[in-house]
Amino acid sequence: MLNLDKDNVDFLVTAHMADEVRHVLGDVFPRIEAEILPEMRRRGIDTLYFVACGSPLCACQTAQRMLVSLSPLRSGAFSGMDFLCEPPHVLGRNTLVVGVSDSGKTQEVCDSLALARRRGAMTVAVTKTAKNPLADAAEFLVDYHADCIWEVHLLIAYCLALRAMQEAGVEGLEPIMKDMQRLPEVLARLVNDVEEDMKALGERASKWDLIYTVSAGNLLPLGYKEGVITMLEFTWTHGCSLNASEFRHGPLEVVEEDVPYVFLLGNDASRPVTERSLRFVERHSKNVLVFDVRDFEGGLHPALDPMVLFVPLEFFYYYLSVYKDHNPDGRRYYGGLAEY
Repeated sequence: MLNLDKDNVDFLVTAHMADEVRHVLGDVFPRIEAEILPEMRRRGIDTLYFVACGSPLCACQTAQRMLVSLSPLRSGAFSGMDFLCEPPHVLGRNTLVVGVSDSGKTQEVCDSLALARRRGAMTVAVTKTAKNPLADAAEFLVDYHADCIWEVHLLIAYCLALRAMQEAGVEGLEPIMKDMQRLPEVLARLVNDVEEDMKALGERASKWDLIYTVSAGNLLPLGYKEGVITMLEFTWTHGCSLNASEFRHGPLEVVEEDVPYVFLLGNDASRPVTERSLRFVERHSKNVLVFDVRDFEGGLHPALDPMVLFVPLEFFYYYLSVYKDHNPDGRRYYGGLAEY
C-alpha cells in the first residue's frame, strides 16, 4: 500500500465539504435568484443547455435528466466539443446556456459560450473565481469559491434547473428544494463515518485488473464519473460504465465467474432495473460491490442520491488507487497535452 498523506492529494472529500455546501446554499443560491433569475424571467427562457467536460459534464447531465423527467422545458447537456461541432438548432433569445468549468480555462467550454452569445442566447459561467476566461466569456457569473466540485456543480445546476421549472409553472418541486437544505449535515456525517469501510473495499478491489460499473436513472452520470473518469484517470484501472437499462443488450454476455462489478443503487424509479441486473450478476460472480444509497442515508429526496453516494465512492476510489500503489495525482499525459 502506497504511503500518502491524503491532505496533500487532490481529493474532493474534505472536512470542509459540508461547509462549502452550506456556502453554496446560503450565499450562492441567493445570488442566482437575485442576479440571474430576473433576466431569465425577462427573456422568457424556455430552453436550458449545459456545456461542460469531464466531471462537471456528469453533474450537468444529472440536472438535465431532472429537467426532462419533470418539466416541458427543452434541455440538453453537451460536452464542449459536441456543442461546437453540432450546435443545437434552437439557440437564441429564449435559450439559457450554462458553461461549467472549475478552472474556467477549458477552451471548448469558453468557445461554446462565445458561440451561444453570438447566436443571441443568455449565457452563464459557473466557475471557481471571477478572473478566468470562462468568466470573461459569459454575460452572467456564478463564482462559487469552493473545492468540492461535484457537490457544488450539481447544486448550482439543480438551482438553475429548479428555478427554470418553477418559472415554467412546474409544481411539486418543494421537497427537492427543502431536502437540499439537509445536505450539509448528511455529508458531514458521511465524511466522518464511511472512510474505514471504503478503505476495506478499496483494498479488496485493488486485486482486480478491470471493473464494470453499473448504474441507471439519475445515478447514470455518477456511474460514468466514478467508473470511467475517476477510475481510469485516478486509479489507472481498466473498466467501463454500463447502463443497467441496457444490460441485457450486450453486457449480459460477458458476465462470468469472478468478473468484477460495482453497482450503484438509488431510490428513483430505476432501482428495480438495476436490482434485476445485480441479481443476475451475483449468480455468476462473487466479485461484486454494491453502493446502495439506503446504506448511507434514509429519507432524502431521490434527486439527491448522486450527492450522497459521491462521498463513499470517492473514498473507495482513493483507496483503490493507494492499494494499487498509484498516487491519484500521478499522470502520464496531462502534463503534455500538446501531444494530444
